[in-house]
Amino acid sequence: MALAEMCKARIAVHKSVAYELVGKLQALGCCEFVEQEGSTLDSRAMLQLHANQHEIEELLSDVRFVLRMLEPFETEKEGSLARMLGDIPAIGLSELASKVDKERFKSFVADLREKERKMTEYRAESSRLKGLLSQAALLKSIKYPLELFTTGSEMIGGAVYSVLKSSAAEMISKLKSGLGDFFEFQELEPNGKDSFSIFAILYRKEDQEKVQDICTELSANRIDVPKEFILTADEELERIKVSVDRLEKDEASVCSELAGCADEGMAMARTCGDYWTILKDRINSMVSGLPTEDVFIWSFWMPEVCLAKVKKTIEPYESMMEFAVIGPDENEEAPTLLKNASWSSSVEPLTLMFGTPSYGGVDPTSLMAPFFFVFLGMCFGDAGYGLVMSGIIGYFLIRHRLQPTLRKFFIMLNIGMLCSVIFGAITGSWFGDSVSAFPFMSPLLPLKNALQLLDPMNDPMTLLMISLALGFIQIIFGLLIAFRNNWKNGERFAACADQGGWIVFLVGLLLVGISMSGAIPGMYIIPSKITAAAGALILVATQGRGRNNIAGKIFSGVMSLYNVTGYLGDVLSYSRLLALGLGSAAVGMVINLLAKLVVGVPYVGLILAILIFVLGHTFSIAVNLLGAFIHSLRLQYVEFFGKFYDANGRDFTPLRNSTMFARLEEDSAAQ
Repeated sequence: MALAEMCKARIAVHKSVAYELVGKLQALGCCEFVEQEGSTLDSRAMLQLHANQHEIEELLSDVRFVLRMLEPFETEKEGSLARMLGDIPAIGLSELASKVDKERFKSFVADLREKERKMTEYRAESSRLKGLLSQAALLKSIKYPLELFTTGSEMIGGAVYSVLKSSAAEMISKLKSGLGDFFEFQELEPNGKDSFSIFAILYRKEDQEKVQDICTELSANRIDVPKEFILTADEELERIKVSVDRLEKDEASVCSELAGCADEGMAMARTCGDYWTILKDRINSMVSGLPTEDVFIWSFWMPEVCLAKVKKTIEPYESMMEFAVIGPDENEEAPTLLKNASWSSSVEPLTLMFGTPSYGGVDPTSLMAPFFFVFLGMCFGDAGYGLVMSGIIGYFLIRHRLQPTLRKFFIMLNIGMLCSVIFGAITGSWFGDSVSAFPFMSPLLPLKNALQLLDPMNDPMTLLMISLALGFIQIIFGLLIAFRNNWKNGERFAACADQGGWIVFLVGLLLVGISMSGAIPGMYIIPSKITAAAGALILVATQGRGRNNIAGKIFSGVMSLYNVTGYLGDVLSYSRLLALGLGSAAVGMVINLLAKLVVGVPYVGLILAILIFVLGHTFSIAVNLLGAFIHSLRLQYVEFFGKFYDANGRDFTPLRNSTMFARLEEDSAAQ
């Protein structure tokens, strides 16, 4: 339950070996560099670092571009699931560095950007031409060359107008009366149920204003003919289709080229990305220091247990550097690193999901682990389900090299599933009531009956009492942790008044209830009442200590007793352990009943029964596992953590060789 002891160190190193030394510390993976005031000062060495930093950022931007561009064309895809499961190649840092060819990568990126430019141009032009296709299709029935409607000839102009069908005859009549025989028109083919008529009109250019006035008077809309249309509409359609086909072929050719280099390019980008990410982290840590013309001065946090390892690593450079362990700056808080036994470390991701413990505070991981495992087993509540899930999770743990956090999560689930097997055996739940429901499983009945100690379906009150008892124990345990924490921090009065008073009061009330129910001899009633009264007096006397007058102190103290309803609600919240456990068993029984009902159907009954059994229990496992995990976790976060946990710390984030696409071997040497 302890947090790792942290210490802070300061190192001054000559710039000639600075990069190499930081690489060694990065390979250790246990030093978190601290940003120092004045680290933005520019020396010649710092300016060079900033230049390298900018170059690497640009290279990583190119890496992201290559991955985005080539991923759709990759044939041997490496998915995020494979990375999560650890199915990625292992490589040493020296080998990784040897595979990086910056100039070759830059040349590849330049070629790729040129291909992207071509594809963009092809797609833009193709999109433009397809727009022209729709316009040419609208004008398809015009029998004149479209050039007459764009530039016209020396004497003749043309225009295409759309007008309401109800006004079409009037427009033609006015054109005839206004222009006489010096115009020609053609009504285009109707466009479905369109309420407009479209006319192609040829006229003398000197009559253009008359045509415009007549069309404006009748609210006719002019349809623009693209300037590049000079042939007939049919000829333009054919020309555009040929151009679109050519562009699509050119685009397909570029795509083929991309597909041809995708696997090689993706592999190169991943290798370069991993290596340059390592260098980026290294340089980012280096620029956190205080520079002079010849020396870098860095401060960093590390676990105290790593101090000897750090000293040994930097020993070859002692003639070029000075190293000292220092204290934290004023108001500086050390980062938090969880340190738990192997059996409980799997629960660390749950602790960090809630928040990082404050340094010097309480790490709740080992404290909540037993409760969480038991609660998860009770909520899942079925031995058969537990065996199935344990087998599946065990397969992933053995078969794959999972990411550290995911591995811890799977181990935590596996322990919970083993608890579910135990709890399911105690309550007699094996895939619901499968053992007693199906005759062919009757040989297992003696074993089931021998292991079963509780029958929650017929006696739910016993399991309810067990659930509430576990809740009361965990709540009192949380108060004891807060009591110890206050006592250790020198706040002994607060420990006795705030936690001690409630512990005495709640335990006294519990003993009163048990003794009055007859569960223990009646002779304990009086001592139980005295205990509860003593706790109440402590609370009344101390909970108003922040008030300025006696009346206020007494009133606040008395009113504090009302908080007992909050503790009662917290305890009752643990009844969900009964509800979810019974829910798993009940759903399993319903699935088995449905399977038994259809098994007698001629020909297909057995197949239907097997399908209902398999699919039904698979669905039940998925739903109940989700509910069991969420509700077990809620009990820790709300009912337990709220009693003592201070989650205002910050994570320890050391400089390390972090990669995304390859698993870096532990024995790698810094480059």
